Amino acid sequence: MKLTSRRGNFTGFIALSLLLTGFSAQLLVRSEIHRWQARFDQQVQTLSAAVGNRLDTNEAILAGFSAFLQAVEQSDEDAATRYAAAVVAAYPQVYMLEVARSVPHREESVLMQHLRHNWRPDFVLKDFTQLTGQPAEPRLAAKETWPLLFMYPLLPEASDIYGVRLETVGHLSRTLPLAVGSNEPVATPVFDLYEGGRAYILMQAVNRPPRAMPEAGPNLFGSNMLALLLMRTDALFDAVRPLEQDPHLSIVALQRGGSHVGEQLFAREPEPARPLDRLLPRLRTRVDLASQSQPTTLLFERQLRLGDVLTGDTLIILAILAGILVLLPTTLVRHLRAVERSEREHEESAYLATHDPLTGLPNRHLLADRFAEALSYWQREHTPFALMVVDLDHFKAINDRFGHEVGDQVLARIAERMLDSTRAYDTVARYGGDEFIVLMRDLAAPQDAEAAARKILEAIGRPIPTAAGVQTISCSIGVALCPIHGESFDTLLNAADQAMYRIKQQGRDNVAFGVRWH
Repeated sequence: MKLTSRRGNFTGFIALSLLLTGFSAQLLVRSEIHRWQARFDQQVQTLSAAVGNRLDTNEAILAGFSAFLQAVEQSDEDAATRYAAAVVAAYPQVYMLEVARSVPHREESVLMQHLRHNWRPDFVLKDFTQLTGQPAEPRLAAKETWPLLFMYPLLPEASDIYGVRLETVGHLSRTLPLAVGSNEPVATPVFDLYEGGRAYILMQAVNRPPRAMPEAGPNLFGSNMLALLLMRTDALFDAVRPLEQDPHLSIVALQRGGSHVGEQLFAREPEPARPLDRLLPRLRTRVDLASQSQPTTLLFERQLRLGDVLTGDTLIILAILAGILVLLPTTLVRHLRAVERSEREHEESAYLATHDPLTGLPNRHLLADRFAEALSYWQREHTPFALMVVDLDHFKAINDRFGHEVGDQVLARIAERMLDSTRAYDTVARYGGDEFIVLMRDLAAPQDAEAAARKILEAIGRPIPTAAGVQTISCSIGVALCPIHGESFDTLLNAADQAMYRIKQQGRDNVAFGVRWH
């Protein structure tokens, strides 16, 4: 019972240790995840700020360009070109600066003839569908048109854009009225460039006092104009490219304004995650940039990788914890086994100290303890008990004839029969050689002791199988009763011994009571 309890305690301790070790490993991994969450938040903050600064810069460039158009002469294309060249050189995100001016329909012919004579002999006002070959979209009736008259840089693939009416361009036809009506910067949806690639336009209306058409030179910049900044979407991504060194970070930028909500400005796809990586959390967040003209939503996502969490230091700590997981139970089990072995050895030593090694019966030391218990019980309860001396008859002849091995077999078998013939709480002890003592407690009457002695006598007398064949042996039994024959072990033993010797003298194989019987 004690051993089972100790094993249960050891098992519980091992389970608790394993649980604590596993919990420590979990805390370590969660700490790494939290560290990456903080790093991810810092990345988001840095990249969002870079994109926000780029959007604010675009508005500032457009405001400066609009202020320039307030002052430029109507035909001063060179001044506009120099200004645009300086802007493009300073701000590489600007793909092109453009200007369109308002022309009343009644003045279209006059302006077109004037520009052919003073600017481009092949100039013509045209709809965008004439360039693309696509069907014309229905448009609202208006008193004016908005042809594109200035572009920088002068890209050969974009030269056909001169003279295109902005209201005929699909992605501009819906944004143009907003810009003209508000005088605030407005962004168009993302569209495919005529010369290839994707871009969007940031535009703002510019109004100044009317001026007379110059007699010489092109009339490019009128009283009502639109300043346009053309930005490639990949140039907007250039704002974050130098700051972004994490190949596993996904970034998606979406327009968030007007009728073009959700239009993608740019996207950066990460390296694909492995199946085991998907066991770790996926970090996600959304940032809304509140730009006046270019409200943008940035979506950030990062699938944590095993390599992120299992760093060199983490692996060392996890290896130590794994070692603890292996060594701790092993050490505890070894300790438990050592304790159990020590207990078994102690129990065996205690058993050998109190029992006969051949028969397994209590020896004289344990018999003395049992006698003390019986005597104490008699003193409390006044219940008599008996001490019997059982001595085998002619046992020496068996040893001399067949050897000690056969003699030991006889003794072992006699011990078993004596135990079978007595009660569980009686004591059968081997006192030495071929002599046994039986301590019989709780006797109701002296006759009970005699009946028990004769039962033992009969059991011993039955044939005993041995390696040398069946052997038959008898015994002589002397009985002493407490308190009739004495109240101490030596007195009772002496009385029983004398009775046993009387039986020996009278022919053996019988039972007799002590001489003080009365």
